[in-house]
Amino acid sequence: MHVIDRPLTVLIADDSDAYRSGIVRAVRAHADLELVGEVDGGAAALAAITQLAPDIALLDVRMPGLDGLEVCERVRALLPPAATRVVLISASMDATVVARAREVGADAYLSKAASRREICSEAIRVGRGID
Repeated sequence: MHVIDRPLTVLIADDSDAYRSGIVRAVRAHADLELVGEVDGGAAALAAITQLAPDIALLDVRMPGLDGLEVCERVRALLPPAATRVVLISASMDATVVARAREVGADAYLSKAASRREICSEAIRVGRGID
């Protein structure tokens, strides 16, 4: 494990403006995190990840066009695994979807029912490579 001594860069992708803005506020409130972008769809997320190479991508599982699972799978095909860590967020904790998230290489899978503080703490843990 290597130690990162700077804020972790974060990209947020969620098609719900209200949910996304709440996560944006939470990320901005954490000194360990730096927001580098926010988008409302999968295609925009994939473009932003490949362009910005954030440390962490917080992706909604269900988005129009490319969903979070597809974005994760494509990111894994395009970038080295540690380049951008992917945290999938969903209202559903369906076991099949969670298993699929593992298959496509997600670093974490969180419920949208989790507090924004918990989501940011998990992003920091994942981004720093803490198991």
